[in-house]
Amino acid sequence: MAIQRRSFIQALVSAALFILAAPATLMRKVVSAAQSDDAGKNLPGQPRSRSSMDRPGVAIEMCPDYDPIHVYRAICKALESIQFAVPSGKKILLKPNIMAQNTPDQAASTHPAVVEAVCRIFFEKGNTLTIGDSSAFYQGGGTRRGFETTGIGDAGRKYNARILPFEATRLRKITSGHVLNPLYVTEALFEHDLVVNLPKLKVHRLARYSGALKNMFGCVPGGAKQLYHTLFQEQPDYQEFWGKPLVDVYETARPGLTIMDAIIGLDKDGPAANGEPRATGVVAASENGAALDVVICGIIGFDPYWVPAVREAIARNLVIPSRINTIGSAPLVPYAKLSDLVKKKGLFKKLDNHVFEQFIMEPRIHTSACSKCGVCIEACAPQAIAAGQNGFPRIDYRSCIRCYCCEEYCAAGAISLHGGATNHIVRGVRRIIGL
Repeated sequence: MAIQRRSFIQALVSAALFILAAPATLMRKVVSAAQSDDAGKNLPGQPRSRSSMDRPGVAIEMCPDYDPIHVYRAICKALESIQFAVPSGKKILLKPNIMAQNTPDQAASTHPAVVEAVCRIFFEKGNTLTIGDSSAFYQGGGTRRGFETTGIGDAGRKYNARILPFEATRLRKITSGHVLNPLYVTEALFEHDLVVNLPKLKVHRLARYSGALKNMFGCVPGGAKQLYHTLFQEQPDYQEFWGKPLVDVYETARPGLTIMDAIIGLDKDGPAANGEPRATGVVAASENGAALDVVICGIIGFDPYWVPAVREAIARNLVIPSRINTIGSAPLVPYAKLSDLVKKKGLFKKLDNHVFEQFIMEPRIHTSACSKCGVCIEACAPQAIAAGQNGFPRIDYRSCIRCYCCEEYCAAGAISLHGGATNHIVRGVRRIIGL
């Protein structure tokens, strides 16, 4: 079954998960047409202490399994080791990794036991909790269903956490990115006092390693994640370059705390469930996510400079590796170094591009169900929806960023998402074989 899964991904999905594309010209028009007057204001808080930047602490705690008590105690000890003061009476946003509609045993998403333990820690201090994410690509039921299949929804509801697909939020346009400029992220980042990053340790076919920096890319809702790839995928150094957009999003989100689920990571292939679970036995915590990634790279035998996003974070002085204070014993658990992506040419490239395009869903308005309430028009961040004939909303697909938010905004259910034939076939096969 593992071989079948890997073959399927390589043939139809693997590249699409990370280079999912609509025509590059579409995204260029989106970038040039978008408007905003509040970009860059009121960004989420920096890490809570100056030492987290000057000499960041990274706590490594051994945890043998996902027993809730073991996980809770390990995370508490890690937070104590980095002297993190859990706030009280604040609004806390937890950002796990919900790759897709996976189950916990597939090791592709943050384990619910980790989410539950973090919820408990903050809940016990009287904080209000929200758990939010946007899955990597569209499946029927979207991120909402992903919260349930991963068990994260149930874990959060034990502590009265609000379960929030980022497609259901307003978006904010950011113009401070180094290369992604503008970019759109969930407004939820700016509505909470603290953002807690909960990544899953995984190898990654494009990013090489998925950790603290990579996980925050999920703050970009829906298919906008895929469209952002199209801005750079024609570059000869695309794989090396991709770390820059990832760090742009991370710097926008600025999580004040990162707790990594590395108890069982994903090895051999990733970030989808075609990889193989690997017992690593670690939880890690730091106020500096870039520092945590440097330390975890060492644990799995990766040179941090080989990982584009980590290298970019170091170049931007988000962390100085020699100044990291690693607390606890860091084991060595070597992970597979995936071969680099091979850029295809000619007919094969055209076929790849066709498959990539099929993974981008298109919102459509059904006037028979539309109440003309205007919510979709008012809430559309790139202003891609306007009143058309007879007052019904109309989508300008040249400006649409495929964030899928309008479907969530529409209480009447008059907006639905549509993909091509290839999209339906691949989604069906993925569902059958459990990817």
